[in-house]
Amino acid sequence: MNNDFFTLLTAVGKAKLAAAASGGAPLKLSQMAVGEGDNGAYYTPTESQTALKSEAWRAGLNHLSTDPANPSWIVAELVIPDQVGGFTIREVGVFDADGALFAVGKFPESYKPVLADGANKQLYVRMILEVSNAAVVTLMVDPSVVLATRGSVDARIAEELAKLDGKPSVRAATTGPIVLTGLQTVDGVALQLGDRVLAKNQAAGADNGIYVAGAGSWARAADANISLEVTPGLFVAVERGAANGGSIWQLLDAGAPVELGNTPLSFERVSGRTGVTAGSYNRVTVGARGEVLGGSQLVAFDPAQTFPIQAYRRNALINGGFDVWQRGVSQTVSGYGSADRWCLDLGVPPGLSGVTVSKVVASAADTDALGGAANFLRIAVTKVPAAPAREYCQITQRVEGVRRFSGKTMTLSFWAKADAAKTILFYVEQGFGSGDGVSPIARAQNETPIQLGTGWQRYSFTFTSPSIQGKTIGPNGDDYLSVFFGVSYSTVLPAHSAIAGPQTGVFDIAQVQLEEGPVATLYERRAPAEELALCQRYYETSYAVARFVGGDDNMGWVAYRQSKRGPTSVFFFNPDTQVAGQALTYNATNIYSSGPISVKLLYNYSGDDFRNGFTWGNPAFTPVNVNDATLLTRWTADAEL
Repeated sequence: MNNDFFTLLTAVGKAKLAAAASGGAPLKLSQMAVGEGDNGAYYTPTESQTALKSEAWRAGLNHLSTDPANPSWIVAELVIPDQVGGFTIREVGVFDADGALFAVGKFPESYKPVLADGANKQLYVRMILEVSNAAVVTLMVDPSVVLATRGSVDARIAEELAKLDGKPSVRAATTGPIVLTGLQTVDGVALQLGDRVLAKNQAAGADNGIYVAGAGSWARAADANISLEVTPGLFVAVERGAANGGSIWQLLDAGAPVELGNTPLSFERVSGRTGVTAGSYNRVTVGARGEVLGGSQLVAFDPAQTFPIQAYRRNALINGGFDVWQRGVSQTVSGYGSADRWCLDLGVPPGLSGVTVSKVVASAADTDALGGAANFLRIAVTKVPAAPAREYCQITQRVEGVRRFSGKTMTLSFWAKADAAKTILFYVEQGFGSGDGVSPIARAQNETPIQLGTGWQRYSFTFTSPSIQGKTIGPNGDDYLSVFFGVSYSTVLPAHSAIAGPQTGVFDIAQVQLEEGPVATLYERRAPAEELALCQRYYETSYAVARFVGGDDNMGWVAYRQSKRGPTSVFFFNPDTQVAGQALTYNATNIYSSGPISVKLLYNYSGDDFRNGFTWGNPAFTPVNVNDATLLTRWTADAEL
C-alpha cells in the first residue's frame, strides 16, 4: 500500500467551497476529528468519504489560519489534551459548522497515550488544506476550546516581546557610517556571525536600526524588523566597544509614526561611561539628559591639600593676574614686550604675523565672574599660520629653578574664554639650563586640549613634574619649569594636532596659578608692590641722571630697586622714544648689584647735537657750557630667563 501522507477535499467539501465562491454563505470550518483507520490499518482516503473509517476523537479547532507564504493554504490545528488517549491516529478529518466532512487526510501513525500507559502527553495535530479561494472560508475558532501549544506560546511571547521598547542588548554600536554587509570591526569589536549591532550613524537615517551581522548583507534583527516593533522610546544596551561599551541608547520621537525603512531613526545616549573618573568635582559639564560629561576642580575643598587656603606663596608663577606691564600694554612681535614675565612665542623667523597681545582692564562683569580680577591678557590672532613655515602662537612663563619641582604633584589653574568656541593647548616643560653637559628639555605635562566657550570658565589640571634624577643641571642658574599656552598652530605641526588647524580670533586668559598639591586653590592675590618687586627681579626700568663732563668721560648712574636674578643687560634710551633701536649708551652686562652702578657713555657729545638730542633734567636750566650738562635718561635692566 502507498503510505504517502496527504490531504484532499471531499466531494461535499468541494461543492460547499464552490457555492461559497459563487456568492453563497461563507464556509465555516469548526471541528477536527482523528481516527484509527480501516480496521486498525492505513487506507487511501477518497473524495466520496462522508466520515472517517474509525473516528476515535473529535473537538473544536484549536487554530485556523492561512499560511503566510501560501495564501491558498488553510492550516487547521487540533490539540488532543492529556486525559484523552489510548488510540493510534492514522486518519484526520475537518468538518464544517453543519457537521459535514470537508476534508480528509492520511496521517502518520501516532499513538496517543493516557496516564495508565505509564506516559502522558498532549498531541498536536496539524492539517493543511489547499483550496482555490481561501477568502470564502471563515477563519474563526471557538476561544473556549483553544489550547495553547508550546510552539504557539513561544511564538506569541516572542511576538509580544518584540513590540516592547526594551530590546535585547547588542554586542557593539557604530561610531560612524558603515557598510551594512560582511563581518567587520565596529568600535574596536571584531564582529562574529550572528552578533547584534546598533547602527546609529548611517548617512541615511532610515538605515539606522538594530541589525544581525552576517557574511553577506545584514538583516534587521527579528525584534526590530517591522514598524510595530520600532517605536519612539525603544532602548538598547551596548555590551562592548571602546566608545560605546556599557552605554544605553534610546530612539527619539520622529514626530510621526515610524515607517521602517522610510522614517529617519535617531538614537540618543541615555547612560553609560563618560570617561570621567569617579569623585567629587567643583564644576561639571552636563549633557542633555543630565549625565555628567566632564568635571574639573576649581577651588580647594580637598582635605589632601596640606596648607590652608589663606596661606601665602602658593603661586609659583609671577604676574599670573597680568597686573604688571612695565614694558608697555601691548606687543606684536616675539619675545618679552608687554605683560611682565610672559613671553610671546611666534615660531621661527619671520614668525607669525597678525598677532597682538594686549592688556585689558576688567569690566565690572569680568571682575565679578573672575572673583576680583583687575586685568587680564588678550591674544588676538588675525592671520593663521601658513604652511610650510613652522609658525605658531603661544605664550609662556619660565619659573626659575627646576629643582624645586622635582617629583612634585603640581596643579595648574586659570580662567579663559574666547570670542567663539575654540580649543587651546597647555603643556609644561623642564629646562635644565645652559652650559656644558646639559640635559635636553623634558616634558612635565604633554599637550592638553582645552575647550573654551564665550564666557569665563575656570580650568584646572594636575600633573606630576618628573624627577631630575639622571639629569645634568647647567651651571649658569637658568634652569626652569616652563608653562605654555598655545592658541594657533601651523598645520605642519602634528604634535599640536589637538587644535583643529590654525585658528584666528580673540583669546582671553586670567588669573593663572601653578601650585604644589593635587587640587586648585583660589587664586592668590599678592599686594601690588610685592608683585611688582617679584617682576623687577627679572626686569626693571626707571630714569637716571647722566652728567656730561666732556670728552669721552660722560657718566650715568643706575640704582636698582631689586637685585636681579642673574646676568643683566642695562640700556639707556632717549626718554621721549624709549625705542630699543635708539639705545645711545653702553650695554653693561653681569651687573647684579642693588646699589648704584656707573657706565661710560660711548658718544662724545658736543654743541647743539648734545642738547637737541635729549630732554634736560631741568627744562628751565640752560647750560652755559656744554661741558657742564646734566640730563635725565631712561634705562632698562633685563635679567629674564
